[in-house]
Amino acid sequence: MRHLDSVNDNFPIVIVGTLSFPAIILSLQIRISCNRVNRLMVASTIAGRFIRPTTMYFATFRPSSVFNGAVLFCFAHYDLSSNPPIWQLSRIKTAATAFLRHGYLLTSHHHINELRRHNQTTLACMLPEQVMHKIFIACAQSAIEDFENNDWSWVNVSYVCSTWRRVILECQDFWRYVDFSDPRWHAVTLGRAKMSSLHIITTVTENNIRLLHRSLQLAHRIQDIHLKSSIENIYPLLDILAHPNPALESLIIDIHLPKGNGPVSGFDPPSFPTTGPLLKNLKYLELHHTPFYLLTSRCTSLTHFHLHDLPHSERPTLRYFLFMLEQLKNLRFLTLDRAFPINIDVDDVKALERPIRLPRLETISLVGSVPEIANILECIIIPSSTHLVCKIHTLSDIKDNVWKLTESLSSHSWGEDVGSQLETLVISGSESCPRYKDGVVPNPDFHQSLRIRAFRAEFGRGGAAIDITICPEKYDSSDHGIITAASAIWRALPLTHIHTLALQDFDIVTQKTWSPFLRTLPSLRVLDITGRAPSGLVWALLLNARFYGQGLKRDSEVQRLLVPRLNDLYLHNVDCSSGGYMVAAGAAVNSHFDLDDSRFLDVLVACLNIRRKFGLCLRSLSIARCDYVLRSTVIAARKTVSYLICDCRNVEKDEDVNSFFPARYSSGCDVTNSKSRHYHRLRTLLQLDSES
Repeated sequence: MRHLDSVNDNFPIVIVGTLSFPAIILSLQIRISCNRVNRLMVASTIAGRFIRPTTMYFATFRPSSVFNGAVLFCFAHYDLSSNPPIWQLSRIKTAATAFLRHGYLLTSHHHINELRRHNQTTLACMLPEQVMHKIFIACAQSAIEDFENNDWSWVNVSYVCSTWRRVILECQDFWRYVDFSDPRWHAVTLGRAKMSSLHIITTVTENNIRLLHRSLQLAHRIQDIHLKSSIENIYPLLDILAHPNPALESLIIDIHLPKGNGPVSGFDPPSFPTTGPLLKNLKYLELHHTPFYLLTSRCTSLTHFHLHDLPHSERPTLRYFLFMLEQLKNLRFLTLDRAFPINIDVDDVKALERPIRLPRLETISLVGSVPEIANILECIIIPSSTHLVCKIHTLSDIKDNVWKLTESLSSHSWGEDVGSQLETLVISGSESCPRYKDGVVPNPDFHQSLRIRAFRAEFGRGGAAIDITICPEKYDSSDHGIITAASAIWRALPLTHIHTLALQDFDIVTQKTWSPFLRTLPSLRVLDITGRAPSGLVWALLLNARFYGQGLKRDSEVQRLLVPRLNDLYLHNVDCSSGGYMVAAGAAVNSHFDLDDSRFLDVLVACLNIRRKFGLCLRSLSIARCDYVLRSTVIAARKTVSYLICDCRNVEKDEDVNSFFPARYSSGCDVTNSKSRHYHRLRTLLQLDSES
C-alpha cells in the first residue's frame, strides 16, 4: 500500500466507479489504519445493470491534511456492442486486491517476482516464525489496552498477506485469544481454538456482554480472564465470575471509573452462594474497584493476590478480612492498594486472639494512610526475608499515629537474621515543580515525595528489602509531615550494619534531625550524594566534630563522634554553592525566607578539616560533574583527605562569587526580595573559633 502510507488512523478512502450511462454504480470503501495495519475492512455495493467492462483505470493521490477523506476515481470503458452484458466480478476482485496490496494494478507475473525479491531483502519480511508468533500474540493481548477505542479486531492481522496468514493459521496459541469485538470474529476464533484452553482478554461493552456471558459459562477450558469494564456493564457477569471455570489460572477484573464521578455507591450483595469445589488451578487474582466477594473460600491455592481501590461500601470487617487471608497458605505476593478493612483501630487489633501467619510471603505491597499500614503490619506475621513495599499517600493523620508506624515496623525482624542484614540505604527526594512562583508566591501545584529503600547484600536478586514512599497527594507547603514520617521509619529499621548511604535530591532534613539519624549508622563507610545538596547533613557532622573537640579541651563529657568509620565521600551533579535554611523556635521547618548563605562545599571541607584533627581523615573525596566549585575550596580539600578526585571543568574563581548573595537555592524563592533574611553561619562560627 505504497500510495496509502501517509493516511492517518481511521482515514476513509473511497473508490467510486461511474458511467455516463445510468447502468451501474460501484463503490468500494476501504478503512485503513497506518498504526494498526491489520484493520482493513472492504465493503462493496453493486447496483444497477451488469455490463462487461473492457478497460479499467485507477487514479490515486495522497490525501491532503486539509481534507477528511480522499476520493479515488476509477473510470471504465464498456463495450456496449456485447450481447448479453456480462459483469466479470473475478476481474474486479483481482484488480482491487492487487491495488490494495501493491498500490497499482497487477500487470504481469514479472512484477510479483520483483516484489518477492524486494521482500527478501527487507529485514521486516525476514523475521523468524518464532518471533512473528510472539508479535502476533502480543497483538492479541493488546486488545484490552485501550479502554476507549475497542472497535477494532486483531484478527485482521491474518489478512495482511499470505505469509502472515500462513504463520497465524499454524500458530494454535494465537487462536486461544478469543475475539469479542464482533460476533463473526468471535465465531472464527472460538472455532479455531477447538478444545484448547482459552484466553479471554477484552473490554466489556454493551455489544459483547451476551457473547462473554455465554463463553464464560459454556467454554470447555478457560486459562485466563482479563476484563476491563464500566460498572454498568460488569453487573451481568458478576455471578459467573464468582463461579469461574475450574481450569482457570488467572483472573483480572478492572472496573473503569470515569474521573469526577465520585466513589462507587456499592454493589448489591450476591444472590448466589459463593461456596463450591476448590479452584486448585487459580494462582493469580487481581481486582480493581470490584466487590470483595469475588475472593471466595474456593481460592485457597492463590500465590498472587492484588486488591486495588476497594470501595468503602465493599470493605469487609477486619476479622473477616484476616480470616480470608489466612486461608491463602501458598500466598507469595500480596497487594493492598487503598483496600483495607473497615473498623481497623487499636481496640479491634487487640481483640484478635493472635495475628495471622503467611509463611511463604515474598512481597507485601501496601498503599494507604499511616494507621491503615501500621495496623495491617501488626496483624500479619511474615518471614524476615519478605520484601516490604509501602506508599503513604496522606499525612493528615501523621501526628496522632506516627508512633504506630514505628512500633509496627520495628515489630518485624527486617534484615536482622545473620546473612540478611541491611547494608545499603538509599533515600531519594522528588519535587513536581518549584516550590514558589514569581519568587515569593507558594506554588499550589507543588508536590514532593520521599522514598526510602534498604538493600541486603544480595539485593541483585529481588530488589530492595524495604521500599517505603512518602507521597502526600494533597498540597502541603511544609516539610514537617514528611520529616516526621521519615524519622519514624528511620527509628524502626535495623540500620546498625549499613555500609553505604546514598542521598538523591534529599535536602529537606535539618541539622537537628540528622544528628539522631547518623547515630543509628555506626558502620557507615561510604556516603554518596547526588543532586540537591543536603546542607543539614554536613552541618550535623560539623557541629558534632566541633563539640567533640571542645569536650576534649575542657576535660568534660565528650560527645560521641558521628559515623566514625566514614572512609569515602562521592559528590555527583551537586550544586556546591547551595545554601541552607535556618531553624528557629516556633517557626516552620525550613523557612525559605530565613536563609543560610554558607555554601555547601565550604561547610563540608570545614567539617573534614576538624575531623582530620581527631584522626578521622577521609580516604577519598570525589567531586564529579558538580557546579560552582571554588578553586580555593578545592585547594583546602586536598589537605583534608588522602585522595582527592575533582572534575576541574566547572571550577570557578573566588572573584566570580556574588559577595552579597554567595549561595544559591533550588526552591525558586527570590533571595533578593525584602522578605528574605540572610545569615552566614559558617563565617560566624569561624570567627568565634578564632577569637577563642
